[in-house]
Amino acid sequence: MDDYYSLLGIDADASVDDIRGAYRVRKDGLDTASDSGRADAAKLNKAWNVLSDPYQRGRYDEQRSLAVEEGTLGADDGDGGSVATSNGSTSNRAPGKGMRSTARNSRQARQQSARELREARTKAATLTPPPGTKFPAPKQRIIAMVIDLLVIIVLVSGAQILAGHVAKSQKPAVVHAIDNLNNQITQANNDKSAADKAVSADKKANNPTKQAADQKTSDDLKAKAKDLTTQRDSQVSKLNPYYLGSIIIAFILGFLYLAVPSALTGRTLGKRIQHLKVVREDGSPLGWRGAVTRFGLVVLVTFVLYLLLQQIAGVVVLFGVTMWMRNGNMQGLHDRFAHTIVVTDAAD
Repeated sequence: MDDYYSLLGIDADASVDDIRGAYRVRKDGLDTASDSGRADAAKLNKAWNVLSDPYQRGRYDEQRSLAVEEGTLGADDGDGGSVATSNGSTSNRAPGKGMRSTARNSRQARQQSARELREARTKAATLTPPPGTKFPAPKQRIIAMVIDLLVIIVLVSGAQILAGHVAKSQKPAVVHAIDNLNNQITQANNDKSAADKAVSADKKANNPTKQAADQKTSDDLKAKAKDLTTQRDSQVSKLNPYYLGSIIIAFILGFLYLAVPSALTGRTLGKRIQHLKVVREDGSPLGWRGAVTRFGLVVLVTFVLYLLLQQIAGVVVLFGVTMWMRNGNMQGLHDRFAHTIVVTDAAD
């Protein structure tokens, strides 16, 4: 691993101003007209880019500390170990292809170790499960989430089907008009496709007169389909209150499914099947306040995002909920907000 501090001739605790000054001195002393000089300039640029950025420097310092422990600090990464100056002197070059490959593999191994070290620090638990319980296996929690998600999908689908039946019974003329317009749109699009094929055939046959006529037919059909679509959308808007109502009902049912059993027992259907339960961080039962806070946040955020992003909202919320996979206490964003944890019996 390259030692950027030694490369620049500075201490590991040097300030950014000191790093900048050392970088400029080293850079000015290079002969960038030669290939080796340009390569050394690239190494200096890389060192400056890393050490001048607080985030990258922090990551580099972690990897450097690990390299010191492994005795690999200063090992050649394959593009040279020292910087050439304007007089052309160089040292510690390793031109062999096999050595470059070995260095590259070694660097990848060190980077992997550094990633694992960071992940271990990220996943370090700071909370203790209540006596007789433990944090569940990831597989248990994933299965429980899938079960609960399937139940919610069924509830949402049922609410949408119900809304369709109610709309059909309350606004039969509108529903009939929408169906009729959809059929006309389909027919217009099919006729346009046939006209487009005729235009292509006319081009091949070099028949400009018929081509112009068929092109006009295609354009007219395109305009007709657009007009029919506008009429269809106008009719659909008359049913929006029913579909919006179904969405609201679906979210209410989803919230009740998650919150009520969790408030009473700490378990949804999925958690009950997987022998999991939700408790407060101090180990006390979740209760109504905890259940409303934990699941109310999820449902409210999902509803707002759904109005803005439609189906993408589910992906965004699911990402936040599954953040427990990268947390030592297995807490998703909603758990951290509500100060709750998911546990299982120690025997499990």
